[in-house]
Amino acid sequence: MDKKQLRESILLKRKMLSPDEVRKASEAIVTVLKQMPLINESAVIMSYMPYGNEPDIRSFNRWILEKGKILLLPRVLNGSDMDTARVDDIDSGLVKSRFGILEPAPGLPLYPADNIDVILVPGVAFDIQGNRLGHGRGYYDRFLTRCGKKTVFLGIAYSFQVFDSIPSDQHDIRVHKVITGYKEDSSFGGHFL
Repeated sequence: MDKKQLRESILLKRKMLSPDEVRKASEAIVTVLKQMPLINESAVIMSYMPYGNEPDIRSFNRWILEKGKILLLPRVLNGSDMDTARVDDIDSGLVKSRFGILEPAPGLPLYPADNIDVILVPGVAFDIQGNRLGHGRGYYDRFLTRCGKKTVFLGIAYSFQVFDSIPSDQHDIRVHKVITGYKEDSSFGGHFL
């Protein structure tokens, strides 16, 4: 199966999830994240706002702010690049991008990519080598290359989005770990790849 076929198949499966399935799986993912020493020891975390039945980690974003940590969210700049800005409230100060995703308003200042401790990376599919299949625009791949060596990339996914192997290209940036929220899954849910 090539990237296009895999992307279409997984996006269709994700679209078919019921609100209850999304809620339960998202809560499990958030629980795992909150218990991770890496997260608890990190001061600067770049997250995302869910779109199109992605795991809903808004409660985790609120938790980051409650803990006094710096919350960053991605912002699309143009047809090929994105940056990240600090957000102090996920209920205000966000605007819909041209893709319909909530992101920091244009006036919020940029945050340097090389000072981020952890980045939560959404994706369409992941594999056990850390390869990630996104939506095909390359925003995250280009952004992650600008991050410091200490930055840890955590893929966020439902268990059905994780495979033994997926198609990848040389320019694709791997994540260090995939969080599915299911501890019984021996390959994921808290194991570094």
